[in-house]
Amino acid sequence: KIVEALSTETHSITLTTEQEEYPVVVLNRADEAITRENIGELIFTVTGRDGVEKQIVLKDIAVIKEAPSPKAIRRDNQSRQITVSASIAEGYNIGLVSRDVEGILADYTPPPGVLLEVEGENVTIAQAIRDILLMIILAVLFIYFIMVAQFQSLLSPFIILFTLPLAFTGGLLLLWANGMVLSVTAMLGFLVLAGIVVNNGIVFVDYTNQLRLEGMDKREALITAGKARVRPILMTALTTILAMSPIALGYGSGAEMAQPMAVVTIGGLTYATLLTLLVVPIIYDVLNRRPLKKIDAGDEI
Repeated sequence: KIVEALSTETHSITLTTEQEEYPVVVLNRADEAITRENIGELIFTVTGRDGVEKQIVLKDIAVIKEAPSPKAIRRDNQSRQITVSASIAEGYNIGLVSRDVEGILADYTPPPGVLLEVEGENVTIAQAIRDILLMIILAVLFIYFIMVAQFQSLLSPFIILFTLPLAFTGGLLLLWANGMVLSVTAMLGFLVLAGIVVNNGIVFVDYTNQLRLEGMDKREALITAGKARVRPILMTALTTILAMSPIALGYGSGAEMAQPMAVVTIGGLTYATLLTLLVVPIIYDVLNRRPLKKIDAGDEI
């Protein structure tokens, strides 16, 4: 009842026209306004324990004084809750700022009964990054199992997977060179790389295995495969890099949202493509010690 008495306006009805809706507000008269001086004179009708209604004056049961108080009291699980929000200035990364804030709060000891929690966009981003990391791990496992079924070998797919660390390193280097930070969009670039960069290794290892099955020496097969497959490997990578270049340069509406993904993809493909022709043959030569044997469909296993 006190809240109703203190209310200076009442939302009565809504006036609707063909295009707009207007709330109709009823205001108290000037002589009926409640001020600091007359608020204690408010009269209320209450029902006593004996069931008899009687009128009381507010100043008889309450002390009227000014004091600081919150605009509203929010509760979570029956506990009072206060939300402190802030915006990130332009040029700052929310993840880095949140990390600094959490570091400051870690050194602060709140009063007894007070619990501090960092929520908001940073928590959402952290959860998204964890989900993408899980997707990358699953993608690598699926890629490996598919290659095992295709090559009928556990070793050849394992050698091909060495292109992934090269790609991820190149993506991180170009991301750092452009002054960008690891974000959700950048993580999507690593997920894209996981499916693209293995193509170079597949082309190289598959052709090397074919040459060895035809009777060629292992190292000679590696050199021949490098000479024969360098062109398709470079062309495959170059087409993807050129397709991603407009996004990486920030051309087009909304390109800045996908820019980190394009930068990671270009950096990873460039770095991995150049080193695939060097690292993969070395790993192949070190790990593939046994000669390959062609399995005929009619042979007994």
